Amino acid sequence: MELYRLDYTLLGMVSSNCMKVLPISQNDEAEKKTQKIIVGDQEGIVQMFQVRKGKINMLFKTLPLEKITAVCLGGTFGTVQDKIFLSMGTSVRGYTKKGRMFLSFDTGLLESIKCMYVTGSELLVSGKHIFSHFNDCKDISTYLCPEVINSIITLDVIKMQGIMPILACADLCIRILEGSTVKETFYLSSEPTCLHLMKNNGGSHGNELLVGLQNGHIVLLKIEKNASTSILWELITQTKQGAITCIDCYEFNGEDHLLIGRQSGLVEVYSLESHSVPIEKYKYSCSESITSIQGGVIRNFDIPEIIVTTFTGWLFGLTFVDQHIDKEIVLESSNIILNDEKQKILDIRNEVSDLERQVAIERNKYLEFTQKSSRPSVLPHLAIKNSMFLDSENLIYHLIIELEATIDNVLLQCDCLINLIDIENNNNAVVSKSKCNEEDNNKLLVTYRCQLNTTKLELKMWSHEGDHGTLTVYITPLLQPKCCQVCKFPIKPLLYHQRTKKNIVYQPQSFLTLSGGFSLSEAHLWISNCLPGFPEKPASQENLEYSFESIILDTVLLCAYSRGSITIKTDNITAIAILKDNFSRDATKKNIKLDMTYEISEGSLILMIDAIVSKLKTDIKNDKTLKLINAIKQLSVNPNTNGESLTKEYLLMISNEDKLKQEASQKPSRMQRLQAIMLALFDDWHKLKGLNVKPNSREDLYEALQTSNTLDSLISMFEL
Repeated sequence: MELYRLDYTLLGMVSSNCMKVLPISQNDEAEKKTQKIIVGDQEGIVQMFQVRKGKINMLFKTLPLEKITAVCLGGTFGTVQDKIFLSMGTSVRGYTKKGRMFLSFDTGLLESIKCMYVTGSELLVSGKHIFSHFNDCKDISTYLCPEVINSIITLDVIKMQGIMPILACADLCIRILEGSTVKETFYLSSEPTCLHLMKNNGGSHGNELLVGLQNGHIVLLKIEKNASTSILWELITQTKQGAITCIDCYEFNGEDHLLIGRQSGLVEVYSLESHSVPIEKYKYSCSESITSIQGGVIRNFDIPEIIVTTFTGWLFGLTFVDQHIDKEIVLESSNIILNDEKQKILDIRNEVSDLERQVAIERNKYLEFTQKSSRPSVLPHLAIKNSMFLDSENLIYHLIIELEATIDNVLLQCDCLINLIDIENNNNAVVSKSKCNEEDNNKLLVTYRCQLNTTKLELKMWSHEGDHGTLTVYITPLLQPKCCQVCKFPIKPLLYHQRTKKNIVYQPQSFLTLSGGFSLSEAHLWISNCLPGFPEKPASQENLEYSFESIILDTVLLCAYSRGSITIKTDNITAIAILKDNFSRDATKKNIKLDMTYEISEGSLILMIDAIVSKLKTDIKNDKTLKLINAIKQLSVNPNTNGESLTKEYLLMISNEDKLKQEASQKPSRMQRLQAIMLALFDDWHKLKGLNVKPNSREDLYEALQTSNTLDSLISMFEL
């Protein structure tokens, strides 16, 4: 199965969910007219297109306004949903399909609108934390969310006989609202990034919701009127495909299909049935992150296609080609140059030449202006889309940098040790490593020189828990005059702990307790400096509780704090040592006296050692097997040796080589990281217990960690 791409036009940068395909009216369907496309970009320009006879025709275009953050279609129930709603700043505007503005409404939000959803006379908008519901532009309810809101939606109002707002939040859950209160909180396996109604209407009962997750999975939820929620199915990708950025449902050839766009630039099409896991049918990959995806008939009324926008502003179509569609018809409709090909090519060349002359004239004017006068040069400010997130399955961090212009080079500098991982099949950049000067407090200096037309760079990295600092990224675009923009990412001490569900029955055996004259905000700041995934500000409560789990050791960390009190419960002894040191340092900076008590149990030590040993045995065995396979393969150099001389055990071992290499690549350097964790546990146990380390005992422990035969006796090296 193939997807054929045709680039329609290049716009300004497009935010997520800022492109829609207008539905076909009865008159258009009778006349077999193609559908129209509406796009709003970050420059504040709204444009509507329609393809006629292979050409892109612009139906209307507005003047630049504020950055457009969301585009929705709406209208009265029972009519064609062809009214266009745009969010920009704190206001919402409405346009007809002919470009006439019929609504300009200021929501009064204290922050810019990030997400918007329109159905009938209901308008739902949200910023990062504030959600508001309007009916006929009248304020109905407002909710202050303690977490960052990623997406909002409501179930089918008619089928559900009422409105039920749903928020996708950064703390791995969706919140179902009733008025200004949370009626139900449902936790997911990863952070939800986007919401979409099943089959665009919630299914036969209007209560089915598709949820795209940060880890690339898709979940179908069934939500009842009483807000009780259950999972109907979860689509789990075999390989890491990237976070979900947009979802749509589209019917063609009498079958419902699920359209998925990912941050990695992957477009996927699945055959869709309500209560069974979708089956992949089509796939297409581009070099830029996908921001919007829609299905429609754009070039030819008889040929369905997928319309896609990317972060840098490309608007293109992907046409399905299978046994039901003649390939020649598709290729003929894809050809924009239909009749006077030579004349059109000549016109395009003349236009390019004119543009080159204009650029040369303007460049000369700029040089004369800056050289003859003492006025400083104005550097361009480019919008950068960057994200750094934890891949819990592979135990690594992903850093993604995307720019609207071509990237010349990227410099990484960090004051703590970070290990970068080579990405296979990634030839977009040449890596240059520099020696670090300890006097400058640098532990990492790496430069990536990108190839031409590279607008996106993805990096993978890992570090040891306990190390903390700031990763500074210097991004230089391929522009004149030369300029550089800086992005900073905090590397937190407990970077492999992630938020988890609150209803944890298991109670850890070790704890750390602090009391003193610090405020709730200070306690929140101290903890958020150590643990990732914390909200920016503390919730409006006196007592707060959060739960974390270590993705390396599977231990649990329970954190409860209030004004003047912090309580940490965990079986991770190293986590207690790290938190103790960081809390003491932060309190000392503010001259706050702390009363600190802790208790470390032998049960916690045994639990951690067992968790490390069980994983180390697997990694050491696999590492030994791979080395043995390499040695066996070298035997083939001897002409007197062949495969018949090998036993079945060795032949089976060689046949599993690819599987073992794949497992090792999915969790890079895990064996070395587990050995480092065990050594840190040895040091922390003695430090917290006030014990002196015996001479050469640490060296003996390091040697014992190298082979699986001595792992079971590690507990004897700790003084209990």
